[in-house]
Amino acid sequence: MRIIIFKRPSWRNLALWGILLFVMLAYRENVTSVFSGKLKPIYSVNIDSKAIGLTFDISWGEKTAEPILDILKQEDIRATFFLSSPWAEKHQELVHRMVAEGHEIGSHGNRHIDLNTLASEEIEKEIIAAQQVLEPLTNQKIRLLRPPNGAYNNKVIATADKLGYRVIQWSVDSLDWKRPGPSAVINNVLNGSRAGSGAKAGDIILFHASDSAPDTVEALPTVIKSLRLKGNTLIPVGQLLSKASSTWPPESNLKEEPLTAR
Repeated sequence: MRIIIFKRPSWRNLALWGILLFVMLAYRENVTSVFSGKLKPIYSVNIDSKAIGLTFDISWGEKTAEPILDILKQEDIRATFFLSSPWAEKHQELVHRMVAEGHEIGSHGNRHIDLNTLASEEIEKEIIAAQQVLEPLTNQKIRLLRPPNGAYNNKVIATADKLGYRVIQWSVDSLDWKRPGPSAVINNVLNGSRAGSGAKAGDIILFHASDSAPDTVEALPTVIKSLRLKGNTLIPVGQLLSKASSTWPPESNLKEEPLTAR
């Protein structure tokens, strides 16, 4: 009869297995956080002051951006402009004016296509192509990305994060692109679509400075005045992030360095 003798594992072997298990779990958690859907864009921030991020997207048009810049200059307000690189290349004088007047420039991509329809390699090419246009034009380090149409998935967030970008969405949507009229745009920002959903501290407001949103020019002065009367300050997103204690949702990336590098 064959006798099988089981040896009690040594403390050394147990320690080695414990270390191996810890490394495997840590690696799994890092991969999961990037690729399983836990990594999210920034919609808003938690902040002690009554600061609100003011943002404008531009992909096309020649009529709306300049009067918006005039209003912001008159009101002494700086904002973040998310620019598509073809528009920026075509309207360099306006881009230079934005920079000269203290506005922050973010990327709205290269081609105006939904990045979540592309493979990771193509997403990376789109982001880098826009960066190579925007940085020389603005002399700014472009590290804020708002995907065209706000379309994202795990690949978009992970790829942007790898390249050092923070993906910025919005918590208050003016819906100005629907052309609902200036009064509706004002109401969308100040009151929101449901009770208590109007702009407040830590929110990020989405406007468009493309010609597709002509109501924005008329609505903007009232929005600014009303928010200021409530004690709010309108600032660029980068400045909002620098003042924030955390972002919403919690899985989004407040830090400038990629999550995958930490």
